[in-house]
Amino acid sequence: MDFMKNLKNLILATLLPLIISCDFFESTEISEKKIESASKWSKDDQPPTYPECEALSLDAQVDCMSDILSSYITEYVSSSNLLANGDIDEEILLIIKIDKEGFFSLSELQNIKNIIEFLPDIENLLSDAVISLPQALPATKTNVGTLVETKFTLPIQIIASASK
Repeated sequence: MDFMKNLKNLILATLLPLIISCDFFESTEISEKKIESASKWSKDDQPPTYPECEALSLDAQVDCMSDILSSYITEYVSSSNLLANGDIDEEILLIIKIDKEGFFSLSELQNIKNIIEFLPDIENLLSDAVISLPQALPATKTNVGTLVETKFTLPIQIIASASK
């Protein structure tokens, strides 16, 4: 009986310092500041793109993507036969969200107030145009190797004459 009691005490005396000194009790929580810093977009991250733009430099990929999106949206709006109530020559900004799967949605329209007066359906038309864009290759946060949602600002020039 004493032997068993001594054995338990010996095991406890041997294991207790190992357990206490082990990293088991250290916090593995990452500070919010570190998460925020690692989450910020860097020049090395991969922006969303289309396959035909992939071989280009990162800056050229952004330009290529912008050109493709502008072409699709311009064609979509032009084919809609939208009638203007007045003369328009304005630039608007489309804030486009590209999700983790590469699908598009319209997040926001900026500088559109003057245009709505003459083209009341322009918001819906632009939203439909953005949703109909072909799926892209999503952005990648390279420091963690994960696909991420991004936003892309696309300037669009709206030129129309009053329908008579």
